[in-house]
Amino acid sequence: MDEMVLVIKEADVQKIFKDYGFLDVPLDVVKDLTEKRGFFVRRGKAEKDESVRQLIPYVVVRNEEGLYLLVKRLKAQTESRLHGFYSIGIGGHVNDKDEGHSPWLKFLSGMEREVDEEISVENYNWPTYLGLIRENTTAVNKVHLGVTFTIAAKVNGIKEIDKFSWRMVNVEGLREKYDEMESWSKLAFDALERKGTYNKSC
Repeated sequence: MDEMVLVIKEADVQKIFKDYGFLDVPLDVVKDLTEKRGFFVRRGKAEKDESVRQLIPYVVVRNEEGLYLLVKRLKAQTESRLHGFYSIGIGGHVNDKDEGHSPWLKFLSGMEREVDEEISVENYNWPTYLGLIRENTTAVNKVHLGVTFTIAAKVNGIKEIDKFSWRMVNVEGLREKYDEMESWSKLAFDALERKGTYNKSC
């Protein structure tokens, strides 16, 4: 955990976002906060320091048939606190070596890198912004901030087969695994249902 990851001070987050859960805030607000207040620290420190939030791109993937990518985190996956949980989001940390001359540009290139590292996809457009996840219910949630997007693509599979099992499921299939999902996935799924996004083109 020696990489330098993108963070924002919790105090700066609290000045703008008062609520917890899935927040329907404009992307421009997130971009502005990242540009003005984003900086990089050692991941090992950030994972234990609740005074900062690691900014995480969290991408929900749907294929051309309207099925969603559902993954299960295996024991080889880095974040041991989430082993065994299901997830509908692909993502990870943004680091200082990602391309771009500003924190926000690094965030965007980091999101693209994470998707490319974790799954094999074709024919996808740039991700569509869905909302912000700010949670405070677990030790993991207290040090992360999820910027949630959706993409539609041809999904060929997961690249990190030692870290995740995967399958493509319909909305009913997601509902069946809802109680076994990590909290961010529950919030993202709830947002998809509330917005009716799962019935629309991403």
